[in-house]
Amino acid sequence: MKNQVKSRNAKLLKHAASRDAAARTAADFAVKQPMQSLVRCMGFLVSVFLAFFALAPGSAFAQSASGTVFVVEVHKDIDKGLSFFIQRQLRRAELENAAAVILEINSNGGLVESSQEIKDALLRSKVSTIAYVKGRALSAAALIAISCHRIFMEPGSEMGAATPIMLMGTGIQAAEEKFVSAFRAEFRASAEARKRPPAIAEAMVDKNHDTIEGLSKKGEILTLTSEVALKHGYCDHIVASITSALRILNLENARVERIEPTSAEWIARYLTNPQISVILFTVGFWCLVLEFFVAGFGILGWAGIVCLALFFGGHLFAYMAGLEALILFVVGMALLLVEAFVIPGFGITGVSGIIAVCFSIVMVFGGIYSALTAIASIITYSVIITGLVYWWGPKLRVFDRFVLKEEMAPEQGFVATEANIYDHLLNLEGIATSPCRPSGKIQIGDERYDAVSDGDFIEKGARVVVRKVDGQKIVVRQVVS
Repeated sequence: MKNQVKSRNAKLLKHAASRDAAARTAADFAVKQPMQSLVRCMGFLVSVFLAFFALAPGSAFAQSASGTVFVVEVHKDIDKGLSFFIQRQLRRAELENAAAVILEINSNGGLVESSQEIKDALLRSKVSTIAYVKGRALSAAALIAISCHRIFMEPGSEMGAATPIMLMGTGIQAAEEKFVSAFRAEFRASAEARKRPPAIAEAMVDKNHDTIEGLSKKGEILTLTSEVALKHGYCDHIVASITSALRILNLENARVERIEPTSAEWIARYLTNPQISVILFTVGFWCLVLEFFVAGFGILGWAGIVCLALFFGGHLFAYMAGLEALILFVVGMALLLVEAFVIPGFGITGVSGIIAVCFSIVMVFGGIYSALTAIASIITYSVIITGLVYWWGPKLRVFDRFVLKEEMAPEQGFVATEANIYDHLLNLEGIATSPCRPSGKIQIGDERYDAVSDGDFIEKGARVVVRKVDGQKIVVRQVVS
């Protein structure tokens, strides 16, 4: 009989030990799994970053002989990618002592901020810059043209019509007066720097300009044809080709190098498009968030890593952000994971994580205004994703990992824990065997239990009393002598 009792007790102890080991394993997995996923994410992002740079043209760092003329195309939309591409070529031209940089312009405009960046780079450039207008230089492209040292235009080309507009959800509308005023000042500053009539530059932007006799009336936006531009100092020569322009500049014997973006640069330019980059960040962020709440690492995690890798990789390659932006984002995500899975509640760790992620966005998008616009778009897309997940998620097989759809019956081997297993501990006193901050361990009699403090942190060795039992949750309070 005694042997049977001993055997039964041994089995119970073994079962309890196995249960405790399983609980510890589950707890460790719950903490380690997100961390492991984060490590994978950081490693993959860094790998993509290095891969982008591996695709960069080696000639960017090579030296060429003096007397070289760089020809850079300014076609289609002016965006962030083009801005940084032109800035890189201007820096290269200075390093290689190039004779001149010709911007071949045929564009209807683009982002105001990007045109301002190019304008600033042109005004700082120590290399002679020439705008060659091939067709049209309108809106933001006009600012680029008048910021060059000299302007050449093809017959029939035009320049001007630079009133800033805003793209709203309801469509295109005129920009507010403060934006018009700021853009007008950009045009005036460029015209003054290049010794061109500033009033004409202002008339390209603001229809409320003063009447320019024989050229433009108040209430009209000014656009110059090549012949009119030549007459009023906004065109140095009308030429049929770049070869003709080089002959006038006494550079007919110079080596002409037409610089075109590499495949990697085209990809980076596409990825850095504001709308594309916002979508990549939003999808990547939420895919990782969802993946962290399920066991294992599957399609959502990899989708999130790929999207964020493309987001950061494109901006890093285009020199629109540094590696510190990626590091700051990873640190922010790590802090959020620690707050979610290690530290109960939401405190300074979670707030620091949010701040780090937001600052990484600011660094990537290059300024507070652009970052706020991006964050607003991210929030909008997040609401859309939430709605799609709510309505369509239950119908997709991938979400079976989030929702228990099958009943777990006792006859199938599933045994529920009794809800009132710790009710007998209510109002009993014990000793804290570890700090309760707020969770910890206590000992009542010969038994040890997991407990949570209902108030201040409880130090190890303090006397406690059980104030509440909620299922398997034991809430204690320190006994004050």
